[in-house]
Amino acid sequence: MLSVITPVYNGADFVKRCYANLVEQTFTNWEWVVVDDGSTDDTAETVRKISDSRVRLFSYQPNRGRGYARNLALAQSRGDWIAVWDIDDLNFPERLEKVADARSRGYDYCCSYAVVVNNDLDIKGTRGFHRASGCIPREFVHPTLAVKKDIARAIGYKITRGKGGPAEDARMIWTLSLKYKGLWFDDALTIYQEDRDLHLQKAVDTNKAHLQTLKEIQSEMLIRPDAKYYCTILKYSLKVVLLNALRVSPRIYPRLVGWRDYGETQRDWRLSEEKIKFIEKQKTISSQGKRNHFRGRP
Repeated sequence: MLSVITPVYNGADFVKRCYANLVEQTFTNWEWVVVDDGSTDDTAETVRKISDSRVRLFSYQPNRGRGYARNLALAQSRGDWIAVWDIDDLNFPERLEKVADARSRGYDYCCSYAVVVNNDLDIKGTRGFHRASGCIPREFVHPTLAVKKDIARAIGYKITRGKGGPAEDARMIWTLSLKYKGLWFDDALTIYQEDRDLHLQKAVDTNKAHLQTLKEIQSEMLIRPDAKYYCTILKYSLKVVLLNALRVSPRIYPRLVGWRDYGETQRDWRLSEEKIKFIEKQKTISSQGKRNHFRGRP
């Protein structure tokens, strides 16, 4: 069994879509571990209404942040592998099947490209893999991760400062890349909704958390305290200073996000027509749901 873990805060509007997407998976031997991280909306009640014995809900108050919620999901998971599955993201139907294949081939974890969409599910691009830079190893997008549960528990998610606990996943990503055997799948398995939680303060808190995580994993001797390390520390410190300077005119920040590096994909790789049609189908379903909501239909 694979354990699909979903921490969620005030995501009631996405619960039904997320579950419907999970049910579409070609691999069906899964459990869905949902951690309601102190939501103030109907998240927990919406999950409880799903009649499926594979769905397990853990709910508490108050909100404690993503790191705490992800660690609780790891602790409660019953499968030997876990798959990250965030509430507002979507996944192509074969994703869990590819995870099961990586497991059978002896890998410790697997990751993939992610199609980036906006809140209306319009395609913005594809996030691939980032080359190693400075002291930071090769990186993947966290929502695409599936990993052996025992390894994930050993690494753990960091409890970080800032609203929601941003950058809780940096320790997981960097440690896996540095120490373990991963299948880096050169195709998109995840649809990443980027714009839902995009704001300047989160960017500041994220870079501060990255700085702290780098110092911690260096103290654990996963990376060497050489020139590359200190240059990377300087780079993140400067980013924090520049982001704080944008507080004078915070509207500039969303425009700068469009310039971010999406990483690399294989030179001849293209998103298949089948996957484009899948996204269009999800967009149609989402639009229909919104129309029914405004008309007062169930």
